[in-house]
Amino acid sequence: MKYVRYFIIMYVLTFLLQSCGFSDWEVTELYAQKIEGTPKVLYKYDAWGGLDANASGYVILDSSETFKVKIRNDLPFMYLQEIPDKTIIKGVSHICDSSCGENYNKVTPIFVPVKKEKTESQNIKIVNNIYQYKGFSERTKLLETLQFQKFRETRDSLFFYNLDDVESVNGKHLDSLKFKKTDITIRQTKAQKISNITVEDLVVNQNSNEIILCQTYFLTPKEELNSTLFSDYGIFKEVIK
Repeated sequence: MKYVRYFIIMYVLTFLLQSCGFSDWEVTELYAQKIEGTPKVLYKYDAWGGLDANASGYVILDSSETFKVKIRNDLPFMYLQEIPDKTIIKGVSHICDSSCGENYNKVTPIFVPVKKEKTESQNIKIVNNIYQYKGFSERTKLLETLQFQKFRETRDSLFFYNLDDVESVNGKHLDSLKFKKTDITIRQTKAQKISNITVEDLVVNQNSNEIILCQTYFLTPKEELNSTLFSDYGIFKEVIK
């Protein structure tokens, strides 16, 4: 009888773990970029499990491995600070640090990291600069949605030209925008036509590490554009199933 009870308990536990998303995840978004000089790939993902469990983040895998959600392998940051390379990847995250919720208006914002964490993944050093939530929040601006006519890519930057805001009431026009390659994501169709480009424009002072700006741009091409025109260096591209 005790064995029957044991198997019932194990079955219930297994069911609950799977329902909570610890075993089975549905990957809803998956993007990849190659890490230059290595066979490694940096993935950016979002996934949902049972009981509305959500997982998202960044993971390094060898190119021979198949991506699977394993939260223990997630890198600790929320945004990329620089283009990943074969020796080091720098990222940024934030913590409450008594500066969120009811305490938000009571504390003084801090714009430099409150601490730094150093770890390692797949033999690559991982540096995570952690900011106070209020300081990070006060340097964060609202989403910009724009259409662009053409682009130009250099090794460390992307330039977009002839941009129009087609969603706001008044609209606006920009001759150009320049973004440092930090966290740029291309969503595409199976035919590799670009649906949209999301840029997490994170600007950090190189000397003091003060957070200057964090702003998201949602860009769509005015004309059909193939994702192969963009390199795999410093740019995430959607993994097509």
